[in-house]
Amino acid sequence: MKTPFLCMGLVLVLFGSSCADAGKDFSEEFKTGWLSSCQKQAGVKMAQSQAKDYCQCSLEIVMERYNNDEEAGEAIAAMSMNRIQQILVLPCIQ
Repeated sequence: MKTPFLCMGLVLVLFGSSCADAGKDFSEEFKTGWLSSCQKQAGVKMAQSQAKDYCQCSLEIVMERYNNDEEAGEAIAAMSMNRIQQILVLPCIQ
């Protein structure tokens, strides 16, 4: 499956993003970086249109679950690959 490299890429994007203020506050840099990195990696295993949809879905999940860039990065970095797959990958590929 496409998940190990994709998940690691998503975690790296989170570490590379800037911190945001409290509240539902995700920077444009974070969102753009997430989508760009995700689409590059997902595009290896799926059509670009599918990759775009998948990455938008995963970004929406992150933004629903967490309040900002920093909180999301810390939470996802602490998760096992299995948990990342359950939360960010599986809901978006079904």
